[in-house]
Amino acid sequence: MIDFYIDFEKLRPNLDFDVDGIVIKVNSLPLQEELGFVARSPRWATAAKFKPQQAESVVEEIQVQVGRTGALTPVALLRPTKVGGVQISHATLHNQEEIRRKDIRVGDTVVIQRAGDVIPEIVGVVLDQRPATSTPYEMPKVCPSCGENVFLPENEIIPRCLNPFCQAILKESLKHFVSRRAMNIEKVGDRLIETLVDRGLIRKFSDIYKLTAEELFSLERQGLKSTRNILDSINSSRKSSFPRFIFSLGIRFVGEQTAKLLADHFVTVDRLIDAKSDDLLSIPEIGPKVAQSIVSWFSNPKNVAEVRELLAAGIYFSEPSRSFSGTLSGKSFLITGTLPVPRDQAKDLIEQNGGKIVSSVSAKLNFLVVGKEPGSKLQKAESLGVPTLLWEDLQNMIRI
Repeated sequence: MIDFYIDFEKLRPNLDFDVDGIVIKVNSLPLQEELGFVARSPRWATAAKFKPQQAESVVEEIQVQVGRTGALTPVALLRPTKVGGVQISHATLHNQEEIRRKDIRVGDTVVIQRAGDVIPEIVGVVLDQRPATSTPYEMPKVCPSCGENVFLPENEIIPRCLNPFCQAILKESLKHFVSRRAMNIEKVGDRLIETLVDRGLIRKFSDIYKLTAEELFSLERQGLKSTRNILDSINSSRKSSFPRFIFSLGIRFVGEQTAKLLADHFVTVDRLIDAKSDDLLSIPEIGPKVAQSIVSWFSNPKNVAEVRELLAAGIYFSEPSRSFSGTLSGKSFLITGTLPVPRDQAKDLIEQNGGKIVSSVSAKLNFLVVGKEPGSKLQKAESLGVPTLLWEDLQNMIRI
């Protein structure tokens, strides 16, 4: 594989098409099934990227952006420069520690590249071209959006704005809420969110569902057709799914996969709101940090009130993927090896009877379902004392 990678990279400049690397796959269907998937990609395939192309540019300014969780992120505004056929004008600097490590300053000539041939980044500084008047850059002590003092959490390197009324946080939270993987409100884009917040028409998620045709039509560049499309898009988003709804709330550390775990485990909004730390920690994939974040979010009465208001605005969910009750209720399962039926069918059977499918072996796992040619998961389960079941055993449990 390494030899092929090296040889193919040498061919790259002479190819008739753009290529940024090779894909390496496990050449065995049983092993692919055993390795499985994470949220959006297989564990049995990976991309081996080629070394990115580089160029020089100048840092003209450093701006600080505020994200939906209040995180302050420094971004370098660069003199527009082409790298690998793409014009680069900005690059994230991540945090103060990264800026200090690379000693990046305004006015510096820097080497830039596109990490993975996609994301712009600064590799280093050309020190012999540094202006004599340059000074080290320090992150601001106040939020650049609302002017409130920022807070640096213990054991973290990213400062945060804690002002719940900060417009930058509100805008980014709303952009997340309407995004495709969240509530999927197609016709409400970033620019419209900015305008609606600036005009004071929306101050929280539920305000989106209270927008009127008159309010939208009064905005610049909004005609009757676009106004109708926006309202239709908002109305369509009322029918959603519980995992999407949880993800859309923007709870820190709760991504799509965690949102699905929460939806499968608690099934209803009320059960999730009332969840205690121990309830959350009983889910194998959720640890103390994530559990604390979820409990903290729902302990805020304003957040709970907003959830209630969203439901009152007409948001409803399609049927849950599994039954909350059943002979397997409250039990977690993981499958390894080849079963007499397709794996997806086995997973559906477990979920339909109240069981929960997890993605890895841990001491919290209730049962490992073992088929032919099981892999390393069986050894790990045995070392942790996790009970194992054959396919017949699982069917007998369901019949009880």
